[in-house]
Amino acid sequence: MCDHLYKSGLLALLFLVAAGLISTGAEWNGTSYHLGEDVVEVILPVNASHINLTLVDKAENMTIFDEQGKNVTFNSSYQFRRGDHLYSLALERPIRGKLVYSMNHQGQQFILPISGSGPVSIILPKGYTTGERSLGIARPQPNQFIDDASGSVLIWNNTTKIPYIEVNYYRRSAPVAMMIIIGILAAAGVVLLVQYYISIKKLKAAREEIEGDRK
Repeated sequence: MCDHLYKSGLLALLFLVAAGLISTGAEWNGTSYHLGEDVVEVILPVNASHINLTLVDKAENMTIFDEQGKNVTFNSSYQFRRGDHLYSLALERPIRGKLVYSMNHQGQQFILPISGSGPVSIILPKGYTTGERSLGIARPQPNQFIDDASGSVLIWNNTTKIPYIEVNYYRRSAPVAMMIIIGILAAAGVVLLVQYYISIKKLKAAREEIEGDRK
């Protein structure tokens, strides 16, 4: 019971975040993907009484909210066909709201196949960012990139001509760690070079000494 209440509260919170996270002077009417350490929470706008979904990964914890943030009852059917997870959701009434669900996700790379033309936002896990070419970037480049202490949000306004979105991300501390490693390697290289130079001088001195004794 407590676990159910926790999940319901989490889904309601994600709905509110999606409604207020992206403030552009107009209502956000796109799909949001909130990346976690091992799960992706998806928030999809709904304006219908029936929803068909084709997903590359299996969805869990599907919940629909109306405009007031109240749960909407629905019936669902599921099929797995040719590598795709197919969902058909029949709502109890036409609603304008949000569908929220989760998918499993591992690693620091997120690839999203695009099948529609609406706006998309991807919210990176807390403490992560992207944009450093040597560590990870987003392809194609987002139209907006909000990066601050509260988190990193990537926004694509129109996905009509985008077959897929790929985001490689990393911890905010990674660039500093990489610079430290490069510094250590550079220092080690200098030490090896000095040692090599000293060894060459010693060998040269020893050879001159041997040649002097022969004379």
